[in-house]
Amino acid sequence: MSKVSNNKSSKIIIIIPILIILFPFAYSLIAYPSHKATLESKPFLEMPDPKYKQCLKDTEYMRHHHWELLRSVREEFVRYGKRGDISLSRCRDCHTNRMQFCNKCHSSVSMTPDCYGCHYYP
Repeated sequence: MSKVSNNKSSKIIIIIPILIILFPFAYSLIAYPSHKATLESKPFLEMPDPKYKQCLKDTEYMRHHHWELLRSVREEFVRYGKRGDISLSRCRDCHTNRMQFCNKCHSSVSMTPDCYGCHYYP
């Protein structure tokens, strides 16, 4: 009898930590199905003004690399005094609502841009 009860207790000792470890994963699968997460992961952004046919770069590039582009333009101007064709004011011409464009996307990725410390974007 003691062997059987000892065997049961050793199984319980192994099973309980495994269940504790797996619980968050199981809960996330039940509470947040993959299709729901996919729908919420892409924020709805303001569409550009229809009079503008295309952006400086394609949409995928701008979605993932706009900050690199803006940073390089900033460095060119601040360090060397060169003004190019790209500027935040040109972005504002097409994307007129900061709350529906910049802020909505930055909020969804928990990031705060530092552009607006110097630049006015109504």
